[in-house]
Amino acid sequence: MSDFYISLSGDLVVNGSGDIGLVESMSDKDVQHVYMRLMTEPGDFFIYPQLGTQLSMLYGMPQTLETGDFGKRLIRAALEREGVFKNRQITIEAVPVSADSIRFDVYLMGNLNEPTILSITQDLGA
Repeated sequence: MSDFYISLSGDLVVNGSGDIGLVESMSDKDVQHVYMRLMTEPGDFFIYPQLGTQLSMLYGMPQTLETGDFGKRLIRAALEREGVFKNRQITIEAVPVSADSIRFDVYLMGNLNEPTILSITQDLGA
């Protein structure tokens, strides 16, 4: 079953013939599923109340290894909660970007043993 193709800004993509675009590859589908969870908070989607990551909890925390580890646990919990990525290897790295922001790189192994790499930066507000 195909999914609607949604841009990283959250808009439906229209293909060249004016129809709603569909996701064509497993890698694109993975990207959409990961970003939908990373860029939303639980409760943002009424019909999917568990969907999302509470990265806003990091706001006000210091730029430390502990903060990075906490963010990685939040992301892992969000990606594993519904079983969408069951039996898939997921690696998450926390990378300090500045004194008040942290980037999380998510590596999701695909069917051909090639990782799909996604990143999201969270403002710490410090």
